[in-house]
Amino acid sequence: MSIDPSDRAESKRSASRQRRLARLVGVALGALAVVCSSYAAPISNDAKLHLAAAPEDFKALTIGNEIGVREDGRRTPQSSEYFEWWYFDGLFDDGTVFVVWFGDNWLYGSHKRAVSIDLTPPGKPTRHIVRTFDDPGAFSSDHADVQLGPHSFKGDLETYAIHVDATDTGGVGCDLTLRRRVASYRPGTGYIEAGDRFFAWLVAVPEGAVAGTLTADGVTRQVTGSGYHEHNWGNVSPANLFENWWWGRGKTGYTIVAADIHGKAAVGGTRIPLFFVGDDHQVRVNAYGPDVSAVEGGPVRYPDPKHERPIAARVSYATADGSRADFKISDRVLKSVNQLSDQSIFIRAAAAIMAKKPWYTRFESPMTLKLPEQPPGEGEGTLEYFELN
Repeated sequence: MSIDPSDRAESKRSASRQRRLARLVGVALGALAVVCSSYAAPISNDAKLHLAAAPEDFKALTIGNEIGVREDGRRTPQSSEYFEWWYFDGLFDDGTVFVVWFGDNWLYGSHKRAVSIDLTPPGKPTRHIVRTFDDPGAFSSDHADVQLGPHSFKGDLETYAIHVDATDTGGVGCDLTLRRRVASYRPGTGYIEAGDRFFAWLVAVPEGAVAGTLTADGVTRQVTGSGYHEHNWGNVSPANLFENWWWGRGKTGYTIVAADIHGKAAVGGTRIPLFFVGDDHQVRVNAYGPDVSAVEGGPVRYPDPKHERPIAARVSYATADGSRADFKISDRVLKSVNQLSDQSIFIRAAAAIMAKKPWYTRFESPMTLKLPEQPPGEGEGTLEYFELN
């Protein structure tokens, strides 16, 4: 069959336009935290997403089953090929939720450092602040010690000091001390891999006591409560590995941390559930992969009317010995963000054509926990659902 040269030229122009749209959408569809960039190297279709937990994985990373202080220090080269962040969230005794993270090359591919804050007073909307820096900042590799402008995040697994200068953020800041009460946790090595690309996860403080000061709009007050700190790093946009994930944490007498990670079809569509339960005496559950059953509840109307798709009413995690945790969504939405809302009209249009709707939501979550030979426990926590595509 012959092809007219003008048709061939138009076909090439059409293909070029589609490639440009795809590149634009790629830039827009990053997350969070974690927002993606289309400039990440492509992932081989035959590389299957998995949690690195074999003996040779530990040996290659020069780590053991016991978590060392250096693991919360800088783990990546400071370059545009890698990202890294240190995250804290706290629930204060008055019901205030406070989240702050220190990130490098975040958004992925941005070549910037950032301090991000979410402050949610009881019964009020979340206030979101981001301060970005072009200067390289300062990072220690033997323990957590991050300095970005006047802000700092320092600790040694046992105790952390978090300082955010309110004069540099438009009025919101803190001086907090976080003291670990539950042993540090990572599933296997903490590396979720596909070929030579990885996303790593260390929960340095599954739960700890928080005390210090919180500043908002010129008022500084004393706060106490419960806190959590995790550390993430990697060499690929999470949106190139993951379709979506659930993540939740909270307390019912025991501390619970759980996640259900769904890999993209390009990396095998692997589903990796993670389930941890512990207190200040012992770890009761540390299970992942096929040892955990993660089940979503039936679909319900999304609490945020701007979000058009339904959402599961709950997500449950269970192991063969009868341990089970249930996280439920609630009407108290701490954060609901269309990841494309601040992008250009061209990127939003391209995303619509390709049916891409990345969205991040965090809820206050009622929880229940059932352990073998114990009565069920109830508590409160947070639950996030991140649709990366």
